[in-house]
Amino acid sequence: MSELWAYLTESAGWAVLGFVVGYLIGRAARDAHRVATAITTEDTVTEQHPPTPRRRVPTGQFVLGVVVVLLGVLTVVQGIATNNATRRITECQTAYSNGFADALDARASASTDAQNALDELMKTLSRYLADSPVPPDKVRAAIGDYLAKRVKAETERQQHPYPPPPRDLCK
Repeated sequence: MSELWAYLTESAGWAVLGFVVGYLIGRAARDAHRVATAITTEDTVTEQHPPTPRRRVPTGQFVLGVVVVLLGVLTVVQGIATNNATRRITECQTAYSNGFADALDARASASTDAQNALDELMKTLSRYLADSPVPPDKVRAAIGDYLAKRVKAETERQQHPYPPPPRDLCK
């Protein structure tokens, strides 16, 4: 949230600074124009023609100042919207990464147990087939152990599915 306030403060500061500088330059230019006009028209003013009231028309500098202020406001609003969207996508990506890592850890652990049981089964079978003194009960127990661990691994995988991909999750 402090990033948002820093951005708002900086944007508002630049907008105000630009407006003030533009106003001061415009005022200085108007004062110089008024003095020049007063000097040249003092000689031509007569008592017979009173000055006519002028209708106030917005100057180009005023219009430019309004445009600058509007652009500043639009920039701040766009920055806020962009910041919110970026934060939402970042949070979604973080949730996906954490979910994926948790599912991967659980699945890898279950697969490791099943792989160790398979290795033990293969060693037992190879000793049995090599006519070494391995009783058939031990072979059956190794096969049963492997099949039980495979069922456990499959259950773990079903209990810990991968999360949906971010292209579906983070819209």
